Amino acid sequence: MRALWLLGLTTLYVGACSGGGSDDTSTEGDDDDDDDDTSSTVDGDDDDDVTGDDDDDVTGDDDDDDTTEPLPSARLIADGDAGAVQIIDVATEADGLSMPSDIAFHPDKGSAWITNRDDDSMVVLTRPGEKDQVADYYWSAIGSNHFLAKPAALAFSEDNFDFATIHEEDELTQGPGATPADFMGPTLWTGKQFQFDGGHASHLDMLHNSPNGVGIAWVEGNAYYVFDGWNDSITFYDFNADHGLGGADHSDGEILRCVEGEVSYVAGVGSHLVFDPATRWLYVADTGNNRIAVLDTNTGTKGGPLTPNYDGLGPGQFNYMDDAVMTTLIEGADHGLELPSGLEIDGDVLYVGDNATGMIHAFALDGRFIASLDLGVDPGALQGFAIYDDAIWFTNESDHTISVVRAN
Repeated sequence: MRALWLLGLTTLYVGACSGGGSDDTSTEGDDDDDDDDTSSTVDGDDDDDVTGDDDDDVTGDDDDDDTTEPLPSARLIADGDAGAVQIIDVATEADGLSMPSDIAFHPDKGSAWITNRDDDSMVVLTRPGEKDQVADYYWSAIGSNHFLAKPAALAFSEDNFDFATIHEEDELTQGPGATPADFMGPTLWTGKQFQFDGGHASHLDMLHNSPNGVGIAWVEGNAYYVFDGWNDSITFYDFNADHGLGGADHSDGEILRCVEGEVSYVAGVGSHLVFDPATRWLYVADTGNNRIAVLDTNTGTKGGPLTPNYDGLGPGQFNYMDDAVMTTLIEGADHGLELPSGLEIDGDVLYVGDNATGMIHAFALDGRFIASLDLGVDPGALQGFAIYDDAIWFTNESDHTISVVRAN
């Protein structure tokens, strides 16, 4: 259903903000002074309004519109009925958790991979939630402090089953006189657990232009979007052909910075992303602006070059993306949100975690509110979560736990 209403919003120009759009590769550099304001809210009145009151309204807000789609069920939180769900801890400090910041499930193996922000490590749960669950802890003295520095989020590729992490780090990670403090960005890792060690030997690639990254979403192949807290932007990274285990050649990568200044980073809070491959729309937990935004990655043209170019990327591989369109889908204040953070889609339902309140809110994909569930965690504890086996698996940084919400 979500493909149907989203496809009606825009003509699909495949891959514009993801690297395939038209180029304007002038060397004027920074586009911060661009007079074109490409940010808009989705409840406005212009011709491109996607949830407003004009003739193309798709949300049914017009009182005379009798074609409003019924709200989908937020089945994973029992439509907000606290008495109809169970919340169970499945992993704790005893399993190696230390401020767990995000969780993702291996697309092929079903194992749960968890990032620990406190000590630059990861925990992998085999047979997660089962009586014979096994927890393995990964940290390496050779490289975890750089390649896995303060990991905020991770995402798996469904093409090759490798994964990437992004890191909330803006300090030196390789010692005085080595790489600078802003030499941070996403790391590509092997998804083969027998090869993984959390350090230099098991990383497949790394690109360096996004310190304080706090969200990541897989697109295709080795391509990902990142919430770039250093630049308050959404940045596209394509590792292309990885350099192999423990390598160092990053020169075939591509980095494109979109909508700089239109999103807002909050220190210590994940700003998670979800990419819809059917529409190529990127859903964004824009924490600092207390909203859920949508970036139309089909829009935008390649602009001037970025700096500094730490990876030796060639012309056209390291650029701004001009005029990419980002719209506001959900104004958090309208629904009691304070710090939207976690983000996942299940069918026609968008689930949003609030770091400030410990609640999960459910919305239809057109932004209409469905229900909320209080998880009963401390303020600031709830970070990333994942949907697996018809349940929500969420991180609790305060209690160092992974818990599961399952409807009865």
